[in-house]
Amino acid sequence: DAAAAAERLGSEPLSTWDRRVAWQLARLDLAVAAGEAETEVDAAKALRGLLDAGASSLPPDRRARFRRLPRFERVLQQGSAAPAPPSEVPGHDERWRRRATFAERLVASDRPERIRSVALDAALATTGAERALFVARDEAGLLELHAASPPTEALDFSRSVVSEALAGGRPVASVDARADERLGDAASVHQLAVRSVLCAPLPDGVSALYLDDRLRAAAFDASDRALVAHLAALTGRALEAASRLGRERETVYRLEVLEAELRATVDAQRRELAVLREGASAVVARSPRMREALDLALRVARSDLSVLVRGESGTGKEVVARAIHGASARAEGPFVAESCGALADTLLESALFGHERGAFSGAETSRSGLFELASGGTLFLDEVGEMSPAMQAKLLRVLQEGELRRVGGSALRRVDVRVIAATHRDLEARVADGRFREDLYYRLAVVTVALPPLRERPEDLGPLVRHLLARHAEGPIEVAPEVLAALARHDWPGNVRELENELQRALVLARDELRLEHLRPALTRGVPEGLSGDLDLKGQVDALEARLLSEALKRTGGNQTQAAKVLGLSRFGLQKMMKRLGVAKDGTRAPRPVA
Repeated sequence: DAAAAAERLGSEPLSTWDRRVAWQLARLDLAVAAGEAETEVDAAKALRGLLDAGASSLPPDRRARFRRLPRFERVLQQGSAAPAPPSEVPGHDERWRRRATFAERLVASDRPERIRSVALDAALATTGAERALFVARDEAGLLELHAASPPTEALDFSRSVVSEALAGGRPVASVDARADERLGDAASVHQLAVRSVLCAPLPDGVSALYLDDRLRAAAFDASDRALVAHLAALTGRALEAASRLGRERETVYRLEVLEAELRATVDAQRRELAVLREGASAVVARSPRMREALDLALRVARSDLSVLVRGESGTGKEVVARAIHGASARAEGPFVAESCGALADTLLESALFGHERGAFSGAETSRSGLFELASGGTLFLDEVGEMSPAMQAKLLRVLQEGELRRVGGSALRRVDVRVIAATHRDLEARVADGRFREDLYYRLAVVTVALPPLRERPEDLGPLVRHLLARHAEGPIEVAPEVLAALARHDWPGNVRELENELQRALVLARDELRLEHLRPALTRGVPEGLSGDLDLKGQVDALEARLLSEALKRTGGNQTQAAKVLGLSRFGLQKMMKRLGVAKDGTRAPRPVA
């Protein structure tokens, strides 16, 4: 009988837990053999409680293997487990002590993959689940597995349960998932043969902790649900902090690279100080409009007023700013340039004003900003029209007060800097629609220097070509007349910068003479193979342009859009050229002197 079996087992050197399990197994087998239903149910309940208690002390992978032992699986599948004796399972205080330990590990982790691993270990340790998964939605809204404990070959999960938890923003738990009416239609639950499931969403609304047990029903009680919900909240905060720390480290790295580049630029500019003093000679100005703009720039250079340089991209705004600096009393000081449209607000603020040590994570040293680096000299702010309203307010304060605070600092620092700003935007229109501060506009535009585009200063094309070739060519080089004619035909939407790039490209192909075949095909279309006779370059160019305009307009029946396409011009460029050369819409040209 059962007593005799127990006596035989009692003589073996087994642990107290092993003795109890062996006793209840013998009791169950005897009850089944004798047909004693009441004793069979009582023995099965006691066995389930003991097996759950023993499994809770095992690592996750061993726990799963333990529950799959054939002899025990039959017992576990017979219904809900009875509560184990208090002495056999971790107490309430012990479970919360473990939770506090895992919270400390989460706080100490700064890598997302490590945080997820700690969270899964905590979930398994505190609930005794068979497995734990970390699931999240991707950008397309599909659920994907990010981590699992223990790692197994079958890493599928119930997507319906996860979707319900994420949609409701609260934990979803089931006593017996296969019999739960809420999950009755979930194919994944039946396919996986899940008995118990618990899923808690993270605060981000797209991630969740998922636990299940395929052998035990009622594996998770109210205490488990509370623990996993708290663990999900802690995990979410830890992941958010790790993400923020990663962004801050990236910001610090980019600031260090920026500082190194700025210091290298300042050093290079100091080496070129002798050239900068001759600022006016760096600007090619033969046309009346460019001469007028340069004269104004040199006159204002003698004062310390703020200057706003306006013009299309590539018209030479920075060159004019350097000329102003080189002709000013600040020529001995540094010239520092920065594009306000190239940096995000956080980077731009630190770049301009500097930051103190500890201002943000990763800021291990204090750093000077551009205003401090340019002290005693000139700060050139390009594309100032792209600056955000918040940065506009901070810049205005520095211009008004002549002092700044570094990011994360409280001390005021005096700065002695002349600001030259530049933009290709219509700042008046931006002021009117509220995108640019009116008070900052008037503070920057004390004097405005407007630079004309290259297409409106044809007199400067030849001198610019010679100036740029002298700068980039390794030795003397000749320029064929037809090359200048081809260059004069082009509209140059990229202005001087585009011309410089074209000449640099041609120099790679040319040796001692620049010829038509060294230019891009788009620039040589419609140019005759040779030019002879009158060597008046401008007259030759004007005559050639007028003839080509007339021919294109006649061929297209006066359609300016089609004529511009034939000539390789923009419609606006065609209309400007027609006006300059006196070519009518029908292609005829009124008699006029050649300038």
